Amino acid sequence: MKNFRSRGLLRLSTLLVAMILVGCGGQDHSESPTEPGHTETQDQSSHSFHHLAVTADGWKGAGTAGPITAEMHSYFADVSLDAHLLAPGSPIFPISYVIEEVDDLGITQEPQLVMAKAKGAPVVAVGSLVSKPTAAMIWLKKSRIRNIGDLKGKTIAYPGLPFQKGFLKSILARAGLTLRDVKIEFVEYHLVSALVNGRADAIFGGSWNQEGVELETQGLEPVVTRVQDLGIPAYDELVVIARSDRVAEDPRLIEDFMSAVNRGTAAALKSPYLAIESLKASPEVNPALGHPKLARAEIHATLPLLAKGGYMDPARARRLIDWMYGQGLIKKKPPVSEILTNRYLRRDS
Repeated sequence: MKNFRSRGLLRLSTLLVAMILVGCGGQDHSESPTEPGHTETQDQSSHSFHHLAVTADGWKGAGTAGPITAEMHSYFADVSLDAHLLAPGSPIFPISYVIEEVDDLGITQEPQLVMAKAKGAPVVAVGSLVSKPTAAMIWLKKSRIRNIGDLKGKTIAYPGLPFQKGFLKSILARAGLTLRDVKIEFVEYHLVSALVNGRADAIFGGSWNQEGVELETQGLEPVVTRVQDLGIPAYDELVVIARSDRVAEDPRLIEDFMSAVNRGTAAALKSPYLAIESLKASPEVNPALGHPKLARAEIHATLPLLAKGGYMDPARARRLIDWMYGQGLIKKKPPVSEILTNRYLRRDS
């Protein structure tokens, strides 16, 4: 396990690995004051705890309510873990941070994990946080866009993950369009502002329960179409990942971590107020959630989607892999057993 202070020395190699895995070319993914970034953790003096750094998939929010609640209410401490959930400088980084051992664990979308595994990444999912897809195509009612076909000649903003671009290609094809028929704008965490400010006519890769809810809360009348209604198969939106060798070497640590996360998820489901207060107390949370009305709306929209017990469905993962292969998003099909394992989920979680 790498010391937290070693992250700075690994930034360059991590960026290079990220570019190889996701094929982002020469785009700049460096951190800026307006975006989330890794920070030093608090007290590291105690040697009785296992220190764990965990990379979120982006800004921390309702989708990570399980680990946030576990951290804020000492559920990790109860299993002798000093675990801290951190936001990456760019949404492309979580898998690379885990591969390079910049961080111990990460959180990513299952389709992105499939793409990484198809390229040989030594990582595996050990539990689910959000068990259903939340991604959506979103535009504003005032845009007068009526359907996917009306996006021809329009600008679509997306966070920048390769699987999202691949999904968009498939969605456009159903309406007789190609990626050349639209302009793709890379905006990382700034989907809502891109749409509101007119930088984009539509956004894709955000979530109906986050960006969609934020736009609704602002009274902007978003038109939201979930990916399940656009031909995309079901998948786990967010999964916890670890290096495969780390899982084999320290299975008890993985079990303890997921047990605490699942306890946090159960507590959040039992008390939405507790989840909201946990978000408010946690650093690197989406700044928009500073508005109480939005925080409540996003939590209530997301809680029903949280994975109870962290279980991942191998058959559903296989269907996703087969579909991605059929769409040309991956060049080979990685075995499901290399994508995920439920072995470290305790029945009492």
